[in-house]
This record gives sequence, C-alpha cells and structure tokens, in this order.
Amino acid sequence: MSERRVPVTMRAAVWAGGSQVKVETVPVPKTGSGELLVQVEACGLCPTDIKKIDMSLAEPPIILGHEMAGVVVGAGKGAEEFLDKRVAVYHHMPCLQCRLCELGRYSQCAGYKKTGTTAGFSPAGGGWAEYVKVSSWIVTGGGVVEIPQCLPVKVAILMEPLNTCLKCLEVLPSAKGRIVILGQGPVGLMLTALARRDGWEVVTVEPLPDRREISSRLGAKTVLRPGKGLTERLRQAAEPLGPDAAIAATESEETINATLRALRPGGTLVLFAHTRPGQELTIDAGQIGVLEKQVVGSYSSSIELNSRVMEILLDESLPWEEFVTHVFPLSEISGALALAKNPGGGSLKVAVAPNPDNVTEVFGKSGETNKHD
Repeated sequence: MSERRVPVTMRAAVWAGGSQVKVETVPVPKTGSGELLVQVEACGLCPTDIKKIDMSLAEPPIILGHEMAGVVVGAGKGAEEFLDKRVAVYHHMPCLQCRLCELGRYSQCAGYKKTGTTAGFSPAGGGWAEYVKVSSWIVTGGGVVEIPQCLPVKVAILMEPLNTCLKCLEVLPSAKGRIVILGQGPVGLMLTALARRDGWEVVTVEPLPDRREISSRLGAKTVLRPGKGLTERLRQAAEPLGPDAAIAATESEETINATLRALRPGGTLVLFAHTRPGQELTIDAGQIGVLEKQVVGSYSSSIELNSRVMEILLDESLPWEEFVTHVFPLSEISGALALAKNPGGGSLKVAVAPNPDNVTEVFGKSGETNKHD
C-alpha cells in the first residue's frame, strides 16, 4: 500500500436514522490490493441521497455522498498509477459480463447495483467525509477519472449527474424537434443545456422565477410556470401538433399529466425523477393506447458515456461553474441539506467541502462568495 500523509481518524457526516445527519469522528477506511483512498475535496448533495434520509430508504448508519472529486492519497498493489492524481469517482460500475450488460442495460446489472465507494459502515457513497475508499472493481472498471488541471473541482463533481443527463437524452427520438423539460433544478438545467446543444427546441416548466431566468439564458425558447392551463400553453408553444418529447425532472403528477396530454400523437415522455421503488404515478392510459404516446424511463449513468462527459465538462461554451452555487464546510452539513431541500437565494447545486480552510482554494472566488459562514 502506497500512501501520503493519511491520519487514523477523520470527520464524516453520518446518518444514523431519523432526520438528522451529524458530523462524527470515524476511522479512515483501510484499503487493500487494487483499491484507492481519495482525500475528498468536494462532494455534491444529490436528491437521491436526500430521499434515502427523508424516506428511510437505506439501513443506517451510513455515510452518503457520491458526486465527489479529490486527490488519491493511498493506492493498493496494482493501482499505484493513480497515486497523487486529481480524480472524480463513479460509485457504480457494471460487470460487463451479464445478459443485461450485453443488452446495454448497465444500470440494471446486479454488479452495478453494488456501491463501490465507502467512508465506513455499509458502502453508500462516502463522499460526505474527508476520505473515501474506492473498491478495486470501480478502479479496474473505469470508474476513476483523472481530472485535467484546467478543470475546477466544482465542475468535476458534476461528472456523475451529467452522465445521467446524457443517458436520459439518448432515449429520446432520433429526429430532434420540440422538447419539454419539467423542472429546472440543477439536473433540469443540465438537461436544458444539453438538449439545446444537441439541436432540440426547448420548452421548460419551472415554478421558481430565478430558475426560469437561468433556463432562458441556457437556451430555452419558451419558459412556463406550472399550474392552470399548462396543457394548452404547451400546445401553443409547440403548434400545430404539440411537443415531440418531454423529460420529467420533477415528480409532480399534475405537471406530468398536463404535459403528457400536450404531447403530439406518438410523442415520448421520459420519467427521470422517479427513483424510488414502489412510487406510483396515475396517468391517462388512453394517451398511450389510443394516441400511441410512449412512456419510458431513464435511470443513473452509463459507462459508455464516460469519455463524452469529460469532453462536455471541458466545453467552455457551457457555464458549468455556475451550477454549483453554494459550498458548505462539512461541519455544516445540516444547513447544506436544508438548502438543497428548500432552494432559495438563487441556489442550484449545493456541495460540501470537508476541509473548511480549503473552500476558497478549491472553489476560487465563487466558492468564497457562496461559502456559508
């Protein structure tokens, strides 16, 4: 095992059940052959992790967080090439050997469903900690991506969510037309930027005024509020037939149904935000059976898109640095979670930086501006 200046204990945000996440002192994970130890510089707060806390969808105690980037400070035998490199890390990797992988359904692979990064307890991501261990199959499977020196860490932590957005766009019809994107949170705005980049005419639906303004800046041709008359307003925005496709980056049943009714015959609705098993959605089946509209799902990332993700993050024509608006020290994880769940003050992606003295160094002036004091 090769390593650099690694302590015995570290600080980590531990969810032990209930509604609270508390910062505790825990052992730094031990690494073995083929594994890496990454000193976390920053980690985003993903809605999927927040759901696990709010809905008790995991078995505590666990340390969550999977949108992470940092520096490799420990490397087991066979993985020494990564030592001292700046990396972003995926927490899932498919086996590439099963029937589902053969079909390209990587996120449904049994191996993919195992979490391969941990800061202690049962593997659950681990990015809300000072150090995280990366399992050997993540390393050999291509889940550790070196960050170019020119790429800021606040952009690098968008790697995994951006991959999921690219994958979502791949299930859309090949003939690009008019698309509706429901919800303009961080992921919805990513989808807007990427769809516009791919040649779609974008219509967005969002309740918050500041996010509607950003949506327009990112290229949405029409930006609407949800609510009364949405179906007709969407049809008017995509005359004469209605939109060709829609992506639901929101769980609002009312908004989803209004959009489904607005789609042209044969249009496609992608469910992107529904990530909880057992979650029910009531829709008008006649829209599907009679009008031949399609409802499909898109979940998580695809290993086939890893190289494209880095290329897009390096595309300076897209304002990726603006997506991470608030950076909290790890010690203030409760405030970070509160803001992520109840956006305000122009917030988009919220992140934590385990070393509070390093926030400005890692995030530059915007990190200093948005740091929670």
